Order: sequence, then structure tokens, then C-alpha cells
Amino acid sequence: MKRTAGWRFMGVAVLVSALMATIVQAQQPTVVLTIRGIDPLLNDAEFLGKEVNQEGIKEGVEAQIEALTGGKGLAGIDRKRPLGLFWNATAGGPPEMPIAFFPVSDADALTELLTDLTPDFKDAKGSWSMTFNGTRLFGKVSTGYLFLSLTPLSAAKLPDPAKFANTKYDLALDVSIASIPEELKATFLATTESSARQALEDGPPPATEAERVGRDLGINSTLGTLKSLINDGDKLTLGFDVDSKTRSSAVDFMITGTADSALAKAMTAYSKLQPLFAGIGSDSAPFRLTISYPTTGMTDQMDDFFKGMRQTAEQQIDNDERLSDDKDRAEAKNLAKRLFDIMQGTIASGSMHTGIVLEGGKAEKIRVIAATKIANGDDAGKLMDDIVKLSKDNPDLASIKLDAAKHSGARIHEITTDQSEDTEKYFGEEPAHLGFRADSLWMSIGGENLAALKRALDQSAKPANRPGTSPVSFHVKPAALVLLMEKEDEGLIERAKSIAGKPGDRLNLDIASVANGAKLRLEFGIDLLKLAEPAEDEDDK
Repeated sequence: MKRTAGWRFMGVAVLVSALMATIVQAQQPTVVLTIRGIDPLLNDAEFLGKEVNQEGIKEGVEAQIEALTGGKGLAGIDRKRPLGLFWNATAGGPPEMPIAFFPVSDADALTELLTDLTPDFKDAKGSWSMTFNGTRLFGKVSTGYLFLSLTPLSAAKLPDPAKFANTKYDLALDVSIASIPEELKATFLATTESSARQALEDGPPPATEAERVGRDLGINSTLGTLKSLINDGDKLTLGFDVDSKTRSSAVDFMITGTADSALAKAMTAYSKLQPLFAGIGSDSAPFRLTISYPTTGMTDQMDDFFKGMRQTAEQQIDNDERLSDDKDRAEAKNLAKRLFDIMQGTIASGSMHTGIVLEGGKAEKIRVIAATKIANGDDAGKLMDDIVKLSKDNPDLASIKLDAAKHSGARIHEITTDQSEDTEKYFGEEPAHLGFRADSLWMSIGGENLAALKRALDQSAKPANRPGTSPVSFHVKPAALVLLMEKEDEGLIERAKSIAGKPGDRLNLDIASVANGAKLRLEFGIDLLKLAEPAEDEDDK
């Protein structure tokens, strides 16, 4: 008897769990488009309009609403709460239609408004029907919202928007990937793969084995990533937000994987990366780029790619008429092999890291510092020595002075080239520098670049290297960049001066980790709109 009672209890628990799961799923539509509110939306439009000399947007919209509703405005609609539409994906039977939802503040006032706007308005025990601009609509008020659709609505299918509307952004699109039926996912992936491979087959044939392997690697990697996102994805969010107080705007793209899925684990590995070169340059630099990503799982595919690259390189060496004999060709092949060994070793190390900074140097010249992680950096330095020795009589190559300096464990070579007028104009006359360290390769060019390179080497050796920097980080100060690079457009220079050095001078892109996923965030200052050419006044025409 006890065992029977226990099984009954477990059966009831399973049924309750299944019921709760069904309820939760019903509250999470497949696709949701949310607007934070009518007033917030119009306020943002008015704010942005003023920034581009288009004032009166809000007033114009309000006038159109008044004209459309006969002076009643949006009676019965709460202008401050979220509105939008949602849609549920279904595997079989007729597809569901999108359903719009509007927050209701006064149901009676709303009924009166709709009766005036749609002469055929009918209320059949709470189920509404009407024709607006020739379109047949069906409505129902539930949970404080008006729901509208092109097909009759059932109260049992109407979720509570307060439980799924995304009010974090002014405008948000949420897709519940996990709730998409498996049949639809399989059909989408099969169609996409077939189209992609057919397009590849119909394109021009690859010129070399390396190109063929590279194409295959590219399409297989892209399709593999797409399959992972579709099959293991949990939720996708695209959000747009405007903040008039901070005078900034942002776009977020976030995707998460289901718990313990391969996608979630890959995102977790990404989140643990500490960018090696985040400390290069200062926060005030007009341009900073940091890219770090794990290479785990890429080794086998990249081995095939490098195999094709090696074959192509050897064929080109055999056909190079500048190499006079077999001894020269053998030496060139040996150099190519050593280069590919270093590249493959870097991929096999588990992660890739790159950093680039552009900043102002001596006499307002541009300075660039760049670094990348490499395996066997000492071998790369020796390879450079041998390349210089082999090519010392080649007049087309730059003049390279080996070991011009040594700093923080790096051998630094000096590179002198024949500079064009534009190159000298922007970067100055100083030689460039190339540095080799056991774990990295460095390059610097521009005003006082050797001193800046030494500072960057010192900074990169510190354990705390600008903590909090995302593995992928792209930060630009456009106005400061204009002042550094623009020499002739006086109007643009003056507009840049009014923005440079202020918080609004930013255009940032970061890919940061979130729980079981990652978020791409693009943020830009509203003041950057001032950099655009001002509109020509009618009096000036």
C-alpha cells in the first residue's frame, strides 16, 4: 500500500509539473515585439528629431492621431505601459496569426472610441469584431490589455503581456528559440544548408587547393554555428534604447543557449577569456580594438586548411622565377613550413588574442600600436632573421635593422621604408618597429612609436590588464579621430572640436558574456549626429 501511495504521489507530481510547464510555455510566445510605451516612444522621437533639426515630430504625430480619431485621441489606451505584438510557431495545422496587444486604462472609453471608428463594431460576450480601413479585426480585453488579431481570439490562448513584454528597451524583439517546434527547425536548417551549398557549387571554381579548403571551412563553420544556435539556442533578444539624460543610444543583440548545451558551454569558455592586450593604449585613445576568442574545437578543421595552404605555397615557390635554383627553392619552402608551424601552433594553443590602438603621437602625427599572440615567438624571431638574410639583396624589401632595441623580453627591429607624401603627412618620418617576444608579435608606426611600443610591452606584462574589458571590444572616439586625421575640412574640424573630450564622443561595440550566452552591445553618443554636414538653410541656397 505504501508503495502504491508513493507511486500515486509521484504521478500527481509529474502531472502538476507538466501542467506548470504548459502554463509557463503559454506565457512565453515564440516571438514578441515590445514597444516600451506610446509616450516614451514619442519622447524619444522628439529628442532625436531635435538633434537633427527636425523638431515637432511628437506634435505632428499627436495631430495625426487627433485627426484620425475625431479629436478623441487614444481614449482608453494607457500611453505609458508597453504595447506590441506576439506570435507562436506551430509545427502542424494552419499557422497562428500574430496578435497585437495594447494596454487598456478605461475599457468603456476604448469601446466608445472603437464604436466611432468602426461602424460595424460588435461585442459578443466580450469578443469583439470590427472592420478598420477594409481589414477585418477581432479583439478581446483580458488581463488589462486589448488583444487584436485577424482571426477570432480565444481567451484560453491569451497570455499576460506583463509576464513577457520586454520593458528594458524602448523597442525590443524577443525570440524564444527553444519553443520553436523541432520540425520547423529541421526544415529551416535543411533549406539553408541546401541553398548555401548550391550557391557555392554554382560559383566560380577555386583556383587552388587552399582556396577550396578555405571555402569548405568557411561554409562548414558558418553552418555549424547556425545549427548550434538553432538547435541549442534558448532565447534571442534584439533591443534598441535611447537615453536623453546620458545623450546616448544603444543596440543590444543577445543570445543564450539552453542549460548544459554545447552552445552554453562554448559561451562559458568565451566568458573565461582574459584579453591579453586590453591594456594597450589609454582610455582616451581615439581607436582601440581588442579581439580574443577560444580556438578549442577548431584544430582539426584548421589542420586541413593549413595543409591546403602549404601545398599552394610550395606550388608558388616552384613556379617563382625569382628563385634561381633548387637550393633557393628548398630554403624558401623551409621558411614557409616554419611560418605555418607557428600559425598552427598558435591555433592549437587554445585561444587567439589581438589588440590594436590608434592614438596621437609627436607633432599631431598618428601612431599605431598592434600586438597578436603567437606560439613559439622565439622561433618566429629566428624566422624573421633568416628571412632578412635570404632577402638582403632584394631592393623591393624595406630596410630592416635587426635588434635595434630590446625591452621587456622583446627583440625590437627597426623598419625603414620609402614613404609616400600621404604616409609622411599622417605618420611622420620615424621608422616603424617590429617586436618579437616569446608569446607575442608587436608592431608600431607613427610619431614616437618606439617609446609607445615599450610602454605597451610593459603594460601587457601586468597581471591586471584593464579588468572588465570584453573579449571583443571596439571603442572609437569619432570626434577625436577626426581631429587627428582631418587636415582640410575646417567645418568638420570645428564640429569635432565641440564634441571631442566629452562623454558623447563614443562609438563602442562590445561582445560580453551573460549567463549561458553572450551579448553584443553597440553604443553611440547622440552628439555624434553633429558631425554630419549641417542642413543647408533655404536663405543660403
